[in-house]
Amino acid sequence: MFRILTLPLLAFLALLASAPLGHTQEAPSLLTLIAQWKYPDSKMNGATLGDAATLNGAGERTVQSVLYKTVLTTQDPMPKVVEYYKNKLMPPAGSKADSADEKAVPASGRSVMFQEDSEGRPVAVQVILVNTEKASTTLVISRGATEAETHIAWTHYQRL
Repeated sequence: MFRILTLPLLAFLALLASAPLGHTQEAPSLLTLIAQWKYPDSKMNGATLGDAATLNGAGERTVQSVLYKTVLTTQDPMPKVVEYYKNKLMPPAGSKADSADEKAVPASGRSVMFQEDSEGRPVAVQVILVNTEKASTTLVISRGATEAETHIAWTHYQRL
């Protein structure tokens, strides 16, 4: 009888040791996330991953979170880049991008907003904001009138 009680107890202790209380999921890798949002054939110009420091009004930490950033560049014209992300983020119902294979954003429970701020300016700017329950992604797509490349500034905030 002693052995029967000991084995379940050992198994329970092993389970506790392998999954500590309060343990949250591990943050996705920087390159894994960038790959999901990367414009085809764009160049990555540095990237960072760090503590997002989610704080309340008193400066106390409230949520474990991570902030990811990079700037991608491409020679493709800005309208083509914007159209790529519109198709990726707002696919017609039943399209291939609407399938479960699309990993950049979940198929439900999200909002996608587009804002352009280019009229009468020497630089064209398109901002895309994607929100889900645990993440927020911002794409700032820009290109100056004399620039040879379109810039895609990507920022992703992830609650753990």
